[in-house]
Amino acid sequence: MNTSQKSTLAALVLGLTYAFLFYHGEIGLNVLLFDALLIGLALRVRPELGKHPSFIWAVGGLLFSAGSVVIVHGQVSIWAHHLTYFLVLGFAQSRELRFVWFALLLGVGSLFEAPLRQWRRWKTIRRQQDIHSSPVALPWLKQAVIPSLVLVPFVLLYVAANDQFAYGLNVFLSYLSNFSINTNVWWSLLLILFGGVLALGFFYPRIDVSRLVKQQLGFQDKLVRQRPERTQLPRPATQLSLHPRPRQKTLALKTEYRQAVLTFGLLNLLLAAVNATDLHYVWLNPGKLSAATLSQYVHQGTWNLMLSIGLAMLVVLYYFRGNLNFLQDSPYLAPLAKLWMIQNGILALSVGIRNWHYIDAYGLALGRVQIAFVLLLILFGLFTLFRKIRDRLTLTYLLQTNGMAAWLCLLLFAAINWSCVVTRYNLSAQTADEVDWNYLVYELPPDNAFLLHDYPGGKDLMEHKRLSNQQAITDWRSWNYADWRNAE
Repeated sequence: MNTSQKSTLAALVLGLTYAFLFYHGEIGLNVLLFDALLIGLALRVRPELGKHPSFIWAVGGLLFSAGSVVIVHGQVSIWAHHLTYFLVLGFAQSRELRFVWFALLLGVGSLFEAPLRQWRRWKTIRRQQDIHSSPVALPWLKQAVIPSLVLVPFVLLYVAANDQFAYGLNVFLSYLSNFSINTNVWWSLLLILFGGVLALGFFYPRIDVSRLVKQQLGFQDKLVRQRPERTQLPRPATQLSLHPRPRQKTLALKTEYRQAVLTFGLLNLLLAAVNATDLHYVWLNPGKLSAATLSQYVHQGTWNLMLSIGLAMLVVLYYFRGNLNFLQDSPYLAPLAKLWMIQNGILALSVGIRNWHYIDAYGLALGRVQIAFVLLLILFGLFTLFRKIRDRLTLTYLLQTNGMAAWLCLLLFAAINWSCVVTRYNLSAQTADEVDWNYLVYELPPDNAFLLHDYPGGKDLMEHKRLSNQQAITDWRSWNYADWRNAE
């Protein structure tokens, strides 16, 4: 059996498996089983994928996220799994692919391109086949068109002349008109087709080199100085003894350098004033903040400050995008930019402390957990930006490093049942009167129902959470730990 036949058989097996695992079933254990079979068959048919490091760690993330779907069974877990599937599919298209953002784009594109590639491949094979190897039934069907037309008037005449023949023909035609394919069959065929489409990209990768892969080949981490090509122009004899004029490029860089120094100097002074205010009111004297001020700090000030940090990163990227990194006699720019990064890090920590004070006063919520994860990504981004300035690194280094960090952070966030974490924290850190029961019961996902059982009115609350959970386990294919624990 050649590789093409193995690929077709593997795609068919995966399509049938997908229909079996997901027909009349919710997402649960079936996700992990399908992923394991998909990866196993892909490595069996294309063993070279096992030598592709990016594909291997993406597969690890896929199986980890599938495990999170089984254990946590949250919306974030499901989205993290689907996103990781596209990463794995993208890396399966080319061994040279390393850039995580291009892998994501190539994975999304391959989901739609793989069926089209297979269709074109099948048409090409059909054209190349000899006329004698064509199906035997097709010529006969063409030959039967005219005899069938000749048969029609005779049938009408026989029907008019023979009542018994007319009755029998009517019974036969009524049977054909009542014949229909069961809806379950249609759904099964649709699931088989969808499962096959999900698998095709792994077994029929791109033959030509993608434009994204070609573009990635020029990526590097170290910034390279761009030197303009010089053209030797003849000079008049009267100018040969004069000193050469300063190059226009150097003058432009020095002008940009002075502009950058002035910009970072003013921004550092402004941010120092903001950090001094936070240091006094947020770090050292948090008790002076009223409830209204603390609420405004978190719900409005937090996102405004994080937006300002994002703009600060763009400012640094603009000024350190090219040859300004290599300008001689520029002693102030890099220190001022590094100081600006450090001050933005302090600002991010201040936002985190604001968030903590609000949690201490009003309890934990999913939004406050999300703020903490975003702040971790911002601090990591500031660190990589600091490295870019210090080591003269490229924008692609920042995108690759921070893209990987964002993906890993998403996998970590999706692997924890935050509904239960929030409920446990609030029930242990607050009294029954302080607990926001409306938030725990009506706004959080129903995974925390079992935690409400031992509290006043907890049985009624628990029953409400259970009834609101429409994704109950139907059979072993849909099994997941979160629903199973609530069903005990």
